[in-house]
Amino acid sequence: MAAPFLEEPLYSFWKNQGAGEDTAETPGMRMDIEKHRMKYRAFRLGYAASEKSNEAQGVEIDPAESLPIDAPLFQHLSDTKRTEIIKYRADYRKYRLGYATGAKGEVADIFKKHMNSEEEYKGVETILERTVSSGSGADDDEALARTFSEPAQTWRPRLPSGLVSGLSGIFSEALCQEVDETAKTMYFTQPKSVLPDPGASYFQVPQLEDGTLQLDAELLMAHTPLPKAASEFSSIHVVQTSGVAAKITAAQIRNSAARIGKKCVTHDWPELAKDAKAEFDALYALGSDLILKGANRATLLVFVGAGEPGEMALAVILAMLPFRGIQLAYVTPAEEYENPLDTLTSPSGVFEYTATQPERMGRASLAAVFGPLESTSFKKPLSEWKPLRPDVHPEEKPAPFKIGGLDLPMVTYEGAYSDGVERLADLLVRHYGSDIYPVVSVGETGDALGYGDDLLGALASRDCPGFYFPHASGETCKSPEAYGKAELLEAIGAAKRARKTVLVIAVGGGVNGNATGMIAAMAGAAFIEVPTTLMHYNDATTSAKKAFSLVVNGQILSKNILGTFYLPQLVFCISETLLTLSKCSVHAAVGEACKTMGMLGIANSKAGQRDWHNILGAVEFASDFTKVIETVGGFEELIRFLHSTRELKAEALAFGEELSGMRMERASYGQMANVAKLREARLRKLRQVFRSQLSSEAREAVIQFLTVINTEIIAAKAMFLAYSDPFEKYRALLFEYAHTLGHGVEAFMNGLYRRATACGLDYSEAFRLHGQCVGMAVLWAGEMSKEQGLLDGDGFLAHQALLYTFNRFGGYDFAPLRRLCDQLDVSKEEFCEGVLQVVRRDNKRGYCKCREDSSVDQLVRDRPGCLLRSDDPDAELRYLVEVTEDSQRDVLERAFDGEFDKVAVLKGPALQLVPRENFCEESDQMQTASALRGLIASLY
Repeated sequence: MAAPFLEEPLYSFWKNQGAGEDTAETPGMRMDIEKHRMKYRAFRLGYAASEKSNEAQGVEIDPAESLPIDAPLFQHLSDTKRTEIIKYRADYRKYRLGYATGAKGEVADIFKKHMNSEEEYKGVETILERTVSSGSGADDDEALARTFSEPAQTWRPRLPSGLVSGLSGIFSEALCQEVDETAKTMYFTQPKSVLPDPGASYFQVPQLEDGTLQLDAELLMAHTPLPKAASEFSSIHVVQTSGVAAKITAAQIRNSAARIGKKCVTHDWPELAKDAKAEFDALYALGSDLILKGANRATLLVFVGAGEPGEMALAVILAMLPFRGIQLAYVTPAEEYENPLDTLTSPSGVFEYTATQPERMGRASLAAVFGPLESTSFKKPLSEWKPLRPDVHPEEKPAPFKIGGLDLPMVTYEGAYSDGVERLADLLVRHYGSDIYPVVSVGETGDALGYGDDLLGALASRDCPGFYFPHASGETCKSPEAYGKAELLEAIGAAKRARKTVLVIAVGGGVNGNATGMIAAMAGAAFIEVPTTLMHYNDATTSAKKAFSLVVNGQILSKNILGTFYLPQLVFCISETLLTLSKCSVHAAVGEACKTMGMLGIANSKAGQRDWHNILGAVEFASDFTKVIETVGGFEELIRFLHSTRELKAEALAFGEELSGMRMERASYGQMANVAKLREARLRKLRQVFRSQLSSEAREAVIQFLTVINTEIIAAKAMFLAYSDPFEKYRALLFEYAHTLGHGVEAFMNGLYRRATACGLDYSEAFRLHGQCVGMAVLWAGEMSKEQGLLDGDGFLAHQALLYTFNRFGGYDFAPLRRLCDQLDVSKEEFCEGVLQVVRRDNKRGYCKCREDSSVDQLVRDRPGCLLRSDDPDAELRYLVEVTEDSQRDVLERAFDGEFDKVAVLKGPALQLVPRENFCEESDQMQTASALRGLIASLY
């Protein structure tokens, strides 16, 4: 129950109300108590010692200067008043934990409101900050300083150091400062693993003479474990196989669900031959049907089988797809146990699922089995995680990363491209043996540049031939139809039958990595990622999520909704492939990096430790993420390099496209080899420009930029995923910062790009990738925080300048998008409404309560790295807050008018945000970055 006066500090009624029932409680006594309380605070800060501790040390005390610390504070109060205070304090603790309705997470403002003056508040705050920074009394001081920071999750009273144990119970219970020992431990604790061991239970149910199992919906829901954070199953979806007994059982479940008012939908599983393509199509057709017919994360999926071999494997793989896994109850009349934790293989032999496989991180969809045998349970530990850990190499730079307590080897090869390809091939053969069957999956651009073909050729030269799988690229091609090709599945099946070790390798960008990971997960194959873009390397690979989107007739109905969790065993990036990035791609990576800097700030500072006290094991990866700012010089040099070599890249791509056509026409090897040599000559010349024609300073600056942005963004993801939230459902949802409006403008502009194509308009200047849209939305989020009074002065300047420092080339300007809108007669009102329509379907809305005229978002307050917190526990767990649609519309309208097209510059000693038209091209952004870094440090 919420306290009635949660907006007031614990002792405020002494100041605001008259004398209580006890006549001894006079205003003079209240003043005496306040003096005593302030002296106790001084003692906690180390500026005063207790009377008894002084006596023990032989120190004389002047009674005129201080009251005895060891005297119980409440000795003058009546029992009634003590009880009232203790109850009030319990309610206040609820407020600090965020469970009371009055909680706002802004304790500093509450205390500030009740201080006698602004000077008194500032004085106390200064003492706290000075004491914490000096290190005196660190254990106690840091906890006390949280009073002026954010509330911690778990608070408990304890005896302060320096006090003797003979204190009264009232004193220790009612006044001891609450120290967040649990939270402090969370930040510094590094557990070995946080992943669960998979398990499942088998429940016996009656079986009639005809083989029919007697089941009803209530029994199924009672024995199947609920999904995490759900209080009940929202609906039941029954998949029935073709047998008569299965249909009768499914009908029993459907009828019993109707009697209790539970929604129940029936789906038919088709009769299949032992054909991998048919299995693949059936799985995704049914997975899509589940979603389209209303299944959600709290749905119970019931698969009523006939007990045929391979049936359980198909049921488990089906259950892992919607929303990356829903709870499965498998019903089987089989007369022998089938252990669901053993390796389950589909009838075709291509698809398999092993719940103990560490790549799946202990996440098993099958929750319960129902059949005629005696009840039992299955439990197995996760198998040992044995990724490909490269030996030390002078040309390689590792990027430490963990997820769920498992280390994921990530390395950048910084030598020559051809040497990097040979090194990777050697690593793969040495680790997996020569009896491997590599499947190299690559998108259109990577195929045209030869990145996939080069790796497969290097493996073939080591007597490890494999399968080359080039495919269409782009978000609309991130679908099962684009990747589940018969020839690919047949090749994997043939390799398995030959007892080869199937090795699925994704070469290219993030879409390819995500979708190819799905093929590896379904086949239970070893998975390797070879990113050739920054976003693939530091964003896509640093997540276990692999997924397809739900795409119908080229229209994305829902992104990344059919998927699973599956880890690669190695991420290997050859840095010279990043020399063929597009300028948009580099800006996109920086946009996401600015999001990270804005939300995390200096996470390894004293203040950062308080900001992220509730992130388990954060200390291992916490860093000063703002150091990315000082690589702006390398960023600008890379953009200039990409611009100067654009013709060489275009020629290489043209030869690559010619090769692709020749491959389709089955041209001779000699003809294709000649064209491949021409392509390689262009790429070799492009790399030579970087090595020889760039100055050594420019080259080193580019290398530093690439190294720092990858290292820091990877560490930022690991800070949350290593132990705290490996499945990205709670604290790690913070990485959605600036994505609400970012996704909205990205989706709306993609629609305009299609319209422009139909009208024959060139929209290349207006083209924005996902990360660029997120970058623009970082600015809009800062403006919304400012309008709400959450972010102003130097804090606002620092937050906005993060992105503006990188905006020399206009990669985050809205003006080109505005010109495209004008060409297509799209008004400001149509643009804003189109973006907000996407926002209204944002998937974060389901995490917390939200009014119809509002949305959920994440906002920074005070300075970078300090998030606004909600009084809704479900929202606070994800750093979500409610924002009005009017505030979102306001920043969109201002963006449309070009108000945010600015650049951060240093003018004299002052950091300023100047409009694009006033920006001087001679400005030294390295000086700007240095000033900005110093400004942010001063805010900590």
